[in-house]
Amino acid sequence: MSARSARRRAFCFLCAATLAALALASRGVAQDVPVPAERVVNPERLLIKPQRGASAEQLAAAHARAGGRVVRELPQIGWQIVAVPYGTHLAARERYAAEPAIERADLDHARRLAHVPNDPYWPNHWHLQNITADLAWDTEKGDPSVVVAVMDTGLEVTHPDLAGNVWFNPGEIAGNAIDDDGNGYVDDVNGYDFAYLDGTPNDVHGHGTACAGIVAATQDNAIGVSGVAPQCRVAGIKAALDTGYFYDSANVPAFLYCADMGFKVISMSFYADDVTAAERDAVDYCWQKGLVLVGAAGNELSVIPYYPGSYEHVISVAATDGANNPTWFTNYGSWVDVAAPGVSIATTTIGGGYTTGFAGTSAACPHVAGLAGLLFAANPAATNADVRAALEDTADATIYGSWGEYTGYGKVDCDAAVDRVQGVTSGSKAARFLFAAPVGGDRTRDPTRALSDPRQSIRFFGVGFERPNATRVVSGHRRLPLFLQGRREVIAPFAGPPSPRGSSFAPDYTLTVNGTPLFTLEWDDGPGLTYAPSDVGTYNATVTGGFAEIYRVDGQLLTCGQSGGSIYCEMPVRKIAPRVPSRLDVEFTRAYSNCTGGSETLWIYDWSTWSYPYGTWVALWTRSITGSSQETVTASITSSAANYVDEEGVAYFRLTTSGAASGGLLQADAFRVTSHE
Repeated sequence: MSARSARRRAFCFLCAATLAALALASRGVAQDVPVPAERVVNPERLLIKPQRGASAEQLAAAHARAGGRVVRELPQIGWQIVAVPYGTHLAARERYAAEPAIERADLDHARRLAHVPNDPYWPNHWHLQNITADLAWDTEKGDPSVVVAVMDTGLEVTHPDLAGNVWFNPGEIAGNAIDDDGNGYVDDVNGYDFAYLDGTPNDVHGHGTACAGIVAATQDNAIGVSGVAPQCRVAGIKAALDTGYFYDSANVPAFLYCADMGFKVISMSFYADDVTAAERDAVDYCWQKGLVLVGAAGNELSVIPYYPGSYEHVISVAATDGANNPTWFTNYGSWVDVAAPGVSIATTTIGGGYTTGFAGTSAACPHVAGLAGLLFAANPAATNADVRAALEDTADATIYGSWGEYTGYGKVDCDAAVDRVQGVTSGSKAARFLFAAPVGGDRTRDPTRALSDPRQSIRFFGVGFERPNATRVVSGHRRLPLFLQGRREVIAPFAGPPSPRGSSFAPDYTLTVNGTPLFTLEWDDGPGLTYAPSDVGTYNATVTGGFAEIYRVDGQLLTCGQSGGSIYCEMPVRKIAPRVPSRLDVEFTRAYSNCTGGSETLWIYDWSTWSYPYGTWVALWTRSITGSSQETVTASITSSAANYVDEEGVAYFRLTTSGAASGGLLQADAFRVTSHE
C-alpha cells in the first residue's frame, strides 16, 4: 500500500499536523503492504443477488453448497445479506459466483468517516452566515414533519440541543421489545442501530452527534448552537461500528429503512472508493422513493471519484474554508456537485457538549442535508428533483486558482435556494461543459441503441443542460436527436439517423445551449472506443488545462509543475464502455522541461487485487526522461483488462516522475485510453 493509501485508511484518526505531513510525502510511490482484511471488508458477511426467476429450492441449494446462511432479505432491490464462517468470505464468494442461481456475490465493504480533526479558530456560527442560513431563517426554519436521517455513528438523543428535534416513531412503543409498527425493527423509536442490530442508535464515537447538530440543533433555546434546519427532525440511523467503519451489510438495509419510513433526506458523512452494487441499488431505491441523498466527497485532495458521493443520485459535497476557498484536504472535480463549510465548525458533541473545531467533508455534508430539509419544509409539494435543483442552481461559483470551477454548481446559498423552491426566482445554472465520452473510435454502430447501450452514443457532461434550455448537438450540418437531455448529461447518437444515402460521419460534434457553443469535439475514427481523463489533479503544484487540452493531439497543452523534485498527476478516465473490456490501449503524448535525467512511471489501478485504495497500482511503463522533445508512449493491456475498470466505468491512472529540477514541467498534448469489446 502506498504512503498515500495509508493516509486514506487512517485519515479519520490522525491530527491535522500529521495529515499535512503525509499529504506532502504522498507524491512518491512506495511498495504496497497488506492491511488487516477485517478493516476493509466484513470477514463474516457477503451480499448476494439471486438470478431473477430462481426458485426457492435452487437458492437454498446454492446457499448450502456455498456455505452461507441468509440473515436478511432485501426484497426492495432483490438482494440478500449472507453470513459465512469467519474468514471464509473470499472462498465463499467464489463458490457463490459459480452458482447458476446467483447473479452476483459481493464482499461486504467498509466505509470510513470523513471527519478531519482541527483546532478551533472561527467564531461559532461563521459557517451558517457563510451559506446565508441566517437569512433563510427569515422565511423558513424547517418543519417537524421533515425528517433528516443522519446515517452515521449514531445519535445522542438526550443531548440538550438535540433532544427536542429527535424524530419519534409514532408507531412504536419504547422499551417493550415488540415490533409495534410491523416494519421489521423492534423498538426503533428514534431510529435504529444497523451495526449492532438493536433499537438504540447510541453514539459512542461522537461523529454522528456532531453531524446531527449541524443539520438540526435546536434554535432560540438560549444554549449551544443552531442547525441549518432548526425545526426539522433528525433520525439516528447508526450504520457504523463504534470504531467508525461502515460495512455494506449495515449501510444497505439502513438506506432501505430510511426510504420505507418516509424520511426526506439522508446525510452521509462517509466515503470509500469501491463501488458496491447493492449499495448503488439501495441509493437508487431511495431516490425513487423521493429522498434527497447527500454524501461527503472525501478528504484526499483528489480528483478520483469516491462513493457513495459519486453515484448519480447522490449530491456530493466538497469542503470550503472561511475565505470561500477549498480546504487543504477536500476532494474535487467533475463528479463533485456542491460545496459547504468544512473547517472550524461549531456543533454538538457527545456528553451534552459542544465543539468549535469539527471539520472535514463530514462537516460540509450535513450543511447541505440540513438545507435540503429546509427546502422540503419551505415547499411541501416539492419533489426530491425540485429540491436538488433548487440547492444546486442557486449555489455560488467555487473558483480557485488553477483548479478553476472545482465543483459542478458551487457553494450552497440557503436564502437563494429557499426563494427558488418557493418560486420567487427561477432559471437553471449557466451551462458549462466538463468532458465528453467517448472522444474517438468506431462509429459504425446502430444509432437507435444510443440510450440503452452507451457504446452506441456520444455523451457530454457538464451542468445546465436541462429543459427548458435549448440544448443541441450538431455534427457537420446535421442536428442530432437527443436520446437524453438531463441536468448534467446529454446523450446523442454518433451520427444521427440513417439517411437514404446512408449515415454520414462528420469529424466534429458541437454542443450548444441556448444558441451558445460550449464545446466542439474533434472526433478521430479508429477501432474500439477512445476516452480521455475527465479530470487532472496534483499536489502542491499547479495544473493548467483539463479535458479540452488533453483529449487529442492538437497542440493544445495541459501543463503540470513539479514539487519537491517530482511531478505527480492523477488522471481518472470516466464513463468507459463496455464496462468489461477485452483490451485497453493507452497512449500518452507529452514532453518535459527541466527533467532530463529523471524517470517517468505511468500507473493504473488493479481492482482485482482489492478495492481501492487497498490494492495494487501496476506500472504500465517506466522510462528515462532524456530530453524535452514531444514523444508518444503506448501500452496495451490484453489480459484481464476488466480488472482495471471499476463498476462505474472508471479507470484510475497516476503519473509519477523523479528528477524534476526547479521549473520542471510536464507538457501533455493527449492522454487517451481505447477500450475494445
